Amino acid sequence: MTRRVLLLVPPAQGVVIRDYYCSKTSQANYLHPPIDLSVQGGWLREHGMQLTLLDATVERLTPEAALSRALAARPDAVLALVGAVSWEQDGAFLAQLHARSDAPIFASGDLFMADAAGSLERDPFLAGVLTDFMSEDLARHLDGEAPKDGALVLRGQAPRARPRATGARDIPVPAHDLFVGLPYRYAFSRAYPMASVCMGYGCPYTCSFCITGELGVSVRSAHNVLAELLALKRLGVKQLFVQDQCFGLPRRPYDELLDTMIEADLGLGWWTFTRVDVIDRPLLERMAAAGCHTLIMGVESADAEILARHRKGYGPELVMRAFALAEEVGLRTAATFILGLPEETEDSVRRTIELACSLPADYASFNVAVPRAGTRLRERALQAGLFNAEQVVMDQSGFAPTQLARDFSTEDVMRWRRRAVASFYLRPSYLWRRLRHLRTPTEALSQAREAWMLLRNLALR
Repeated sequence: MTRRVLLLVPPAQGVVIRDYYCSKTSQANYLHPPIDLSVQGGWLREHGMQLTLLDATVERLTPEAALSRALAARPDAVLALVGAVSWEQDGAFLAQLHARSDAPIFASGDLFMADAAGSLERDPFLAGVLTDFMSEDLARHLDGEAPKDGALVLRGQAPRARPRATGARDIPVPAHDLFVGLPYRYAFSRAYPMASVCMGYGCPYTCSFCITGELGVSVRSAHNVLAELLALKRLGVKQLFVQDQCFGLPRRPYDELLDTMIEADLGLGWWTFTRVDVIDRPLLERMAAAGCHTLIMGVESADAEILARHRKGYGPELVMRAFALAEEVGLRTAATFILGLPEETEDSVRRTIELACSLPADYASFNVAVPRAGTRLRERALQAGLFNAEQVVMDQSGFAPTQLARDFSTEDVMRWRRRAVASFYLRPSYLWRRLRHLRTPTEALSQAREAWMLLRNLALR
């Protein structure tokens, strides 16, 4: 029976983020604790298993050093967090580990979300793939019990549809203690240590470019989340990356959750994702009272046709109102954009940059469209012959772009992305805004490092 499990993030060239079925190269210098492994660690401990964490990326280990550490842990099983952006290196590392250890290797990551069974046929070093990191299935399997959620795909199993989460779903306290003390960092964090938390899983919207809308929706109970927050407080954690993809929807469980957090008054600061058509003043005021200081909201494009085509569900006018409302409530905001969707033109991308610069946003993230596994964008791109179905490695940050825009070359998209970053971040009015909003010395130092890495990466692309 399995008793020792290694939670593994393979080594990487540079700062690579693999998390929540998304992988990318860090656009600046941020790298947060991977929610997938901390949640799975909670389930594995619930079944009495001993855990070792090896995050070779945050520790900046060489492949040789990481392999030595992995073998020294003498695991009975391995759960590896991998990504499409780094699969060439990830796959090679896991193959080496498989050759040197009898421990079965299970993996979780974005590249498996379209065809997990096919991935197992392609990669003989994998024993199974986990397609829902909130599920107990892997822990049950390693404990000799039958999986119950359909989230664990094992070698030799017939292909089946990926399950969708529904309703309320509580989890054991994640294994945060394994991650505290490692040098994770994020531009929005005002103090350290920080932790990643998932209060609600999936998203009720089905934007074509995003995998989270294909996962279903489930929200944890308020008392279940509070148990985790109390454990984090005991560990000395000060800031949380709440990785809910659409915080505030469905409304009732989130209202109950916020009421519980306000009453507990734990003094934890946090940031999260939401949508401009979900928030209103009462919700934002309660979020702020519960410790939220920053919102990340998807804008994507200034072009109404592109937004409609990709099922975003709102346009620039609502975007402007939402960012203005957040500023009135005193919350910082980050706007995310996608450049290079199939319908992109020079006019649309120019208008998107103008919209970005007109928003009262504290941060902006300009990403390159990629056909992620399991998304509707991928299905459309395959049908239109816009990319090779065998292509695994892709990066929304632009280091390994995939050409999807019919009228743009990859070089055009990257040129416009560089212009977007420079136009937003190098405005004198923006720089003054950032200086005025600094709150702590830790935050000032973090912002300086992020700015340096952002400019450095901009120059390298």
